[in-house]
Amino acid sequence: MNRIGILGGTFDPIHLGHLAPAQYAMDYLHLSRLILVPSATPVHRPRATRASADDRLAMCRLAAAALPGFEVSDLEVRRQEPSYTVLTLRHFAKTLPQGTDLVLLVGEDNLSTLHTWKEVQEILSLATVAILPRPGAESQDLSALTAAIGADQVATILARRVPSPLLPISATEIRSRLSRGESIEGLVPAPVSGYIAKHHLYG
Repeated sequence: MNRIGILGGTFDPIHLGHLAPAQYAMDYLHLSRLILVPSATPVHRPRATRASADDRLAMCRLAAAALPGFEVSDLEVRRQEPSYTVLTLRHFAKTLPQGTDLVLLVGEDNLSTLHTWKEVQEILSLATVAILPRPGAESQDLSALTAAIGADQVATILARRVPSPLLPISATEIRSRLSRGESIEGLVPAPVSGYIAKHHLYG
């Protein structure tokens, strides 16, 4: 089966907290490829990004270059309208070979608001949703999601939680460390760290 994972986000910057669970997902979900999709204009956080879309795209490409099966799409960076996940999934459903199984990887901390995403029912019809663990997301309230999509659907999504270690790394922490002139060694891939230093990002 041609099973393609889709992982979107601001990636501001991309870090090992994104990449390690995604690597586990490759094996656990039997993915043929995993496509990182950095967003240009995040709908829920339109002013949240510190680095430009081009810089975030470049950092994703540097991170993916060392990971077998990983690649990067500039689809949302090139898109003029807001980056709705359903539009991205429609694109891949139309352009990837017929019979491709799309797997949408969602951070566990976003699960409680999944029902607020544009055309969530179409998202669920276009892709299998799998969960990537995130620190602090274990006790979130899923009652609104359950009311919107049903208890069976929620249970099915939760059953696809990728069993990867919880890494206490966040882009906010990395940006804060950089603003204080502290090291981010071990938090991001070395090529990403070099890019941040070369282009004086987050300082």
